[in-house]
Amino acid sequence: MYYLLILADRNLRPLKQKFQELGAFFTGIGYAIAQEKETELASFCQKAGLKYHKQPIPEGHTFASFQQSHKTSFFRDKLISLEREIDQLQKELETSPSLPDGKTAREQLLQQLSEEAEEIKGQIKKAEQFEKALSVSTDPLHIKFISDLPVNFLLEEAPDIPRLINVEEGKIQKPFLRKGILAMLVGAGGVGKTHALAQLALSLATGHPWLDVFPIEKPGHVFLGLGENNFSDIHRLLRKISKHFLQRLKSDQFVFFDKDPLLAAMERIAPMAFSGIDAAFIHQGLPTPFFNNLLASLKRSEPEEGWSCIILDPISRFIGMDAETDNAAATQFIALLEKLSLELKGNPTIIFGHHMNKGGVSGLNTDQAAARGSSAITDGVRWQVNLEKSKQEEMDSSKDVIFRHVKSNFTAILPTRILKKDESGCLSAAPEIPSLRVKLETSNRMVPLGKIGGSHDRS
Repeated sequence: MYYLLILADRNLRPLKQKFQELGAFFTGIGYAIAQEKETELASFCQKAGLKYHKQPIPEGHTFASFQQSHKTSFFRDKLISLEREIDQLQKELETSPSLPDGKTAREQLLQQLSEEAEEIKGQIKKAEQFEKALSVSTDPLHIKFISDLPVNFLLEEAPDIPRLINVEEGKIQKPFLRKGILAMLVGAGGVGKTHALAQLALSLATGHPWLDVFPIEKPGHVFLGLGENNFSDIHRLLRKISKHFLQRLKSDQFVFFDKDPLLAAMERIAPMAFSGIDAAFIHQGLPTPFFNNLLASLKRSEPEEGWSCIILDPISRFIGMDAETDNAAATQFIALLEKLSLELKGNPTIIFGHHMNKGGVSGLNTDQAAARGSSAITDGVRWQVNLEKSKQEEMDSSKDVIFRHVKSNFTAILPTRILKKDESGCLSAAPEIPSLRVKLETSNRMVPLGKIGGSHDRS
């Protein structure tokens, strides 16, 4: 790999705009241009009477990371200059007798320069991380044919789908939400997304059926990251849900995996509040220091058997400025969520809450397009459930929520259900009313009445 260099051995300022159009940057001795622009550059140089030289890109770099390295050097040089100025000012304060007012002014200047130096240090750290992210991986890709793999994908049976949550069909449990995928719970504000996800966390930690109806495959460890709740909010939320579960403990209807499920859940749920924190995962197409820190922290704290599920709500707090509306950025964000699952022990399911768009909030019978923002978000997830505010005449709009399963790449699409809210906001699946189910399913026209299996059923 190489880049193209035009030496600054003459006044090139009149050509600066053209260099910018070519994506060039100044190296200190001339302008560097990516090799992909060679045809265009050659034509331009012929007309302008310039010569360019081919220079090797340093090992382990791409043109983008090479350019970023020069930006990093710029910040380092600026910091060195600033630190010299700070040292000189400190010496003057220590050795020069001066009037109090003059000393105060210099002390204020010293404070200002020190703050500026700290800010530049942060910029250097960020620039170094961007440089690393843009660099070329030197590890070779190990491409193998099926005949060379330890397991023959064509002749040997594949393992069963790893399950997180099941659904009962008669006396048989089938997978509803599988392990290791990206999943999304979409809903309008106030419909109960956060409650439903917090209930999911406690269900996964205790084995109690989610929403009192979806059996848990087995208890596991859950990270619950909430972006719109402070720590006290999370305390109140989980306490409300634990009381809801305590009522179920008194019932013979539900069987828990542990003798004291709430005591066991204390060891399995890791809640974290991100309210007031810039928790964006991606910026200008690159993972942020926050994302890298979160991934490293999850690795450090992962239990022996690994994480079962990572819950993030709402995703708008984590997706960054551009990714919610820009498809390319959203695709990169989805890749970061996949990275979370792939790099963590246990290959956890990543499920996030997302806001519903205006059409979904005001309409009926929502589908996959109900999620706000970029379609790449919906395309990237493997499983999606929409929570709708009730608009049916037979339902209580303050307490009833429509649970609509609209996407699943690995399991069957389930019929629409009705959820009931109790006084604390906790959700439970309501007993099915045949006449209402007919109305919901007929108007939806997405799932045949009474049919749970389908073309997506790979159980």
